[in-house]
Amino acid sequence: MPPREAENAEAEMSANEMSSLLASSSSNNMQVYHDQQVTLAQARRLLYTSHLFAQFSEVAWQFCLILFLAAFTNYNSLMLVSTYGLISQGSVGLFGAKAGRFVDDIAHSRLFVAQRFILTENLCVVLASICCYLLLASTALDNNGMQRSIEDPSDQVARISNTWLAHRLNGIPLDSTSVLLLVGIHILGSIANLLNSGFLVAMERDWIVVMSQYASKTFHINHNNNYNDAPMDTVSREWLSKTNVTMKQIDLSCKVVAPAVAGFLIAAFDNQDGGSNHSDLRGAAVLVGGINMTALIVEYICTARIYKMLPALAIRKDTKCQQPTTSENQDEEQAAATTKIEPPKDSKWRFLPTSVQIYLDQPVSMGGVSLALLYLNVLSFGGIMTAYLVWRGMRLDTIGLWRGVSSAVGLMGTFAYHFSVKRTTLVKTGMWSIAYQFTCLTMSYVSLFIENYTLSLTMLILGVCTSRIGLWVFDISITQLWQEYTPDGIRGVVGGVQQSFNAFFTLVSFGLGIVFPDPKDFYIYVAVGYVSVGVALLLYTTRIYAKKDSFTSTNI
Repeated sequence: MPPREAENAEAEMSANEMSSLLASSSSNNMQVYHDQQVTLAQARRLLYTSHLFAQFSEVAWQFCLILFLAAFTNYNSLMLVSTYGLISQGSVGLFGAKAGRFVDDIAHSRLFVAQRFILTENLCVVLASICCYLLLASTALDNNGMQRSIEDPSDQVARISNTWLAHRLNGIPLDSTSVLLLVGIHILGSIANLLNSGFLVAMERDWIVVMSQYASKTFHINHNNNYNDAPMDTVSREWLSKTNVTMKQIDLSCKVVAPAVAGFLIAAFDNQDGGSNHSDLRGAAVLVGGINMTALIVEYICTARIYKMLPALAIRKDTKCQQPTTSENQDEEQAAATTKIEPPKDSKWRFLPTSVQIYLDQPVSMGGVSLALLYLNVLSFGGIMTAYLVWRGMRLDTIGLWRGVSSAVGLMGTFAYHFSVKRTTLVKTGMWSIAYQFTCLTMSYVSLFIENYTLSLTMLILGVCTSRIGLWVFDISITQLWQEYTPDGIRGVVGGVQQSFNAFFTLVSFGLGIVFPDPKDFYIYVAVGYVSVGVALLLYTTRIYAKKDSFTSTNI
């Protein structure tokens, strides 16, 4: 073969080999990308499973506990419902930021933090359920229908004297055993509520964001794009949006199913028309404890598997120490970072606690405050409204159904959110949703002035149910704004302060229950809730929507 032909043949062979190598490399990259996507999809399904069990057990516990507390007073007072709400929300208000700091603590892995929340929270609920069981047993009727430990409420009041306090303790069992059990229920339930808030912050404000960034990273590497670890790009946003919607759908589905199931079960045990038949409620206490033990096991396993699947979750970033650390100073810098997080030196909130300063210095903070104000609104089939409807004579299974209907209507909000964010911005989505909620609650407020009993109650419930769409669209909008615009390293503390603010305004609503425990005063709650949503609308309009152009960057 002539030399030139030999050279051409050799060059052609080299080109074919190079093409084959490139094709093989591309095929390998596609296979790696496919495997990564499969792993991420499996991790997200495990996340949904964990969230399902966590929310179902939490909603069932809170709904049953409200009815237990009402039953302890023979459905004559809102006092126990209010004191429990006051103490449990107060614990989150006081210690929510500390729970958030624990989430940010780079001295512990994300798995360690999440599983400590799971284990301690569910054990507290189980112990509180045991206390409920014992208290229900101590106030039970014997086989002859004679009451063993509950004395007549009028006798209790007479023993204490006819005072302001006596009026508010009407119907509450005051013997030493009952008081001790009530204290245990309040303390254990409060600890569980705080830990549940911390777990939600860890998963919804940190784990999900890391998973979305992993989704974006794998996409860009596979497509040979430059990938920056910081920006919240289109891929991350779409992944976050879909995940947030599904998580909220799980929340609302649990709010539909759990109260309805619990209401039917309790209605089967409890017969208000036949007198105080508290002993039968013990079955519900056992059921709640069993549900939480099951949730503990499932959540524990799911979080461990997610953590093992995604190595990115093992990486903890320190926003204070941007330079690489050496082995000699790594421990010292890590210890400093985990013990102290500093706000900007030029913060205008220097007179406030450090955690609150960090929160308020974030661009989304006023949107978060607007969301927190909505927690002052008791028009939500929560504890106080449930106790009020029981007082109005509504059956427990009917209340459970209406609560389910309210959540089912709210479920429509997740589809409305998904539809809206595809056609407009997050800020505009938040704007129309809070305005819609305020409009719907106007109907509930107007019901105060309707003399017809049936019409008034219908308008109250209808306004509450329809407002759920706006509420949950606004909730998801603010959640994703926080996820997109909060830097790594302070997600926990910012999320913890948000939980504290939410708890503070919830605490105020329960404080009203102590000042106005008579269900006849429920109109006060309606008025306060209406005003709080109006203030939230005004704040969001002036501090977030008016500055909507500043929320167009990819990240902070």
